[in-house]
Amino acid sequence: MINIFYKKVSKILGIEESLLEKEAIRQYLLHELRRVRLESKFIMIKYNISNIEEFDEKIRRGELNETDVFEDFTRLDYLLDREEKLRKLLEELEE
Repeated sequence: MINIFYKKVSKILGIEESLLEKEAIRQYLLHELRRVRLESKFIMIKYNISNIEEFDEKIRRGELNETDVFEDFTRLDYLLDREEKLRKLLEELEE
């Protein structure tokens, strides 16, 4: 179904299908990267931190209760990992 639509758009706009596909992937990755960064930023603002190491340090010093922040800590860790993967995919796409 989507391939048929790519063909249709390609024909109407006079753009190669491969270029449309590449741009679609690029836009999706950029959108996802913005979403991930925004969610990460919300967590960092919530705990007044600028990176996960600061988060961990606040837990170690007892400023934050590990049980209370576990979900946000693991979510931030996941988001930062996902951000790195998205950036690498974007770099690879641009090669």
